[in-house]
Amino acid sequence: MDSYYGDGGALIQDPINSLVYYSGGTVVSGSYSVMCVSKSTDGGSTWPYRYNLTTEAGYCYALTVEPTNSNVVYAAGNGGLFKSTNAGTSWASSATGITGIVYDIKVNPLNVNLVYAGSTDGVFKSTNAGLGWTDAGCDSVNSLLVNPVHPDTVYAGTGYGVFLSTNAGGTWTAMNAGLANLKVKALARNPGVYLFCGTSAAAYRWSLAVDVDEGKAKDKQALNLNVYPNPFRTKTDIRWEITDNSEKTKTLKIYDMTGRLVKSFTDIGHRSSVIWDGTDETCSSVPSGVYFLEVRAGSVSETRTLLLIR
Repeated sequence: MDSYYGDGGALIQDPINSLVYYSGGTVVSGSYSVMCVSKSTDGGSTWPYRYNLTTEAGYCYALTVEPTNSNVVYAAGNGGLFKSTNAGTSWASSATGITGIVYDIKVNPLNVNLVYAGSTDGVFKSTNAGLGWTDAGCDSVNSLLVNPVHPDTVYAGTGYGVFLSTNAGGTWTAMNAGLANLKVKALARNPGVYLFCGTSAAAYRWSLAVDVDEGKAKDKQALNLNVYPNPFRTKTDIRWEITDNSEKTKTLKIYDMTGRLVKSFTDIGHRSSVIWDGTDETCSSVPSGVYFLEVRAGSVSETRTLLLIR
C-alpha cells in the first residue's frame, strides 16, 4: 500500500488459507478516489496486489471469501458490488438488482449460491451466486450474520435495531427488547450462548439459550449430547443418547468459524459416540480455534461449541 491508499473499510482472512488477507478501501486514481481492494499472501506483512474496482468515486465497505472456494471473493460498498472468481486477479460487477450502499456480504456456507448483501436500502438476496438480487426486506442494514450450523437463520443489524429471519430472509422479526439505542453497527455470535450487538452508543448481548436455532429443551433431552474433554488438544469424545427412537438416521458435522464444513460423520448407524481427532476430511490436522458441532437424529438436532488448543 502507499500514501494514496485510504483507510480500509473492510478486512477479511481467507477461510482456507490463513496467510491470505483482503483489505478494502479507496485509492486516488486520476481525479477520483475509487473503490479498491488490496491483497496480502504473507499474513499481512506485505500487500503487493491492488485492484481498482471502479473508475469513478467509490469506497469498499464489505468483503467476503466463499467458505469452500478461495477463488471466489465478493467486494462491495459505495460503488457497487463486485465478484472475483480467480482470487482477486480480475473483478466483474455483480450488482444487478441491488440499490443503496452495501455494508456487508454473507454467503450461506451450505449453499454457496445463496448470498446476502446488506445495504442502506435493506437486505438483498441472491440465489445464483450474485448473478441477480432481489429485495428480501428490512431497511438501513449495516451488518449481517448467518448461522453456520443452521444457515436459514439470518440476523440483520439495522438503523432500526436487530431483526431475525428463520426462513432465509423470507420474513423478519424484530428482537430489540433491551436495546436503548437502535442504530446497530455490528453483530457477532457465540453459538448457543449469546448474540452480540454493537450500536453507536454501547454493546449489548442477547441470550441464545432458547433461540429458535439452538433447539427446544425437550429436543436436547432427546439427544443428551456430551463432549469431553472440551477444550481439547488431541481428541475429544462426542457422546449422545436418543431416548425416544434409536432407529433415527444420525449425522454428525463439524464446521469452522466461517461455516465451512470441516468433518462429517454420516455412516454412524447404531453408534452412540464418535471420537474427533482434530482432522478434516483429508485427515489433515486443522488449526487451533473454535469449531461448531452439530449432531442430528431425524428432525432433532443439538449444537455445541468446541475449542481446539494445539
